[in-house]
Amino acid sequence: MLGAALTFGDGLDAVRWGLAAISLLASLAYLAIESRPASTLRTTLKTAAIGAFVPLPLLDLNQSEASIALVALGAAFLLSSFGDYFLALDDEETNFPRGLGSFLLAHVFYLIVLVPMAVTPQGGYLVGIAVLVFIAAGTLIWLWPKLGKLRLPVLLYMTVISAMAIAAFSVPSPWLGIGALLFVFSDAVIAVGKFRRPVPFRGPVVWITYYAGQALIALSLLAALRA
Repeated sequence: MLGAALTFGDGLDAVRWGLAAISLLASLAYLAIESRPASTLRTTLKTAAIGAFVPLPLLDLNQSEASIALVALGAAFLLSSFGDYFLALDDEETNFPRGLGSFLLAHVFYLIVLVPMAVTPQGGYLVGIAVLVFIAAGTLIWLWPKLGKLRLPVLLYMTVISAMAIAAFSVPSPWLGIGALLFVFSDAVIAVGKFRRPVPFRGPVVWITYYAGQALIALSLLAALRA
């Protein structure tokens, strides 16, 4: 999958692999300091981890007929990095809704990419959909009494991310569905920790599952859009 996503033979492969390396290094560096108080370094590393993905689909615009999908994918990465930026800042009361809104829009752009590629899911893909619906619906029901004024925004967000994940499981690419499921799981852990009770090792668990999910989605879609 790495080769299919990052190697095209057009003279830009070194740039693609370099951006992927920057993303991974930023992710690992952020993981090492994620428990520290907010700082410029911490915010920069968190933002750069997915931000480094933004140019990847744009580099393929002259090599592919899927220009709308590639631009939408770049927008999804960009909005995800905005979400990471806001969630890395102090003043959670102000910045959490901003992060939620950024990720909501990111999932809309993921849907723009995924829906035209979707087919009727079968077999293991249906199992994946059942698992993600269980996680999303169960988390929302459990949190509902504690959400207060954020009930409607959280409901909207959970609906859209669930639609994105279902669409991902409707594309014949198992790593894509796994990536979406990891994304849903990381958001569920965030929500439980914020609205219900402390989650042991919440920071590392959230970041590892989130980054792994985003990376799998990114690599799967970059490879699929070249097929």
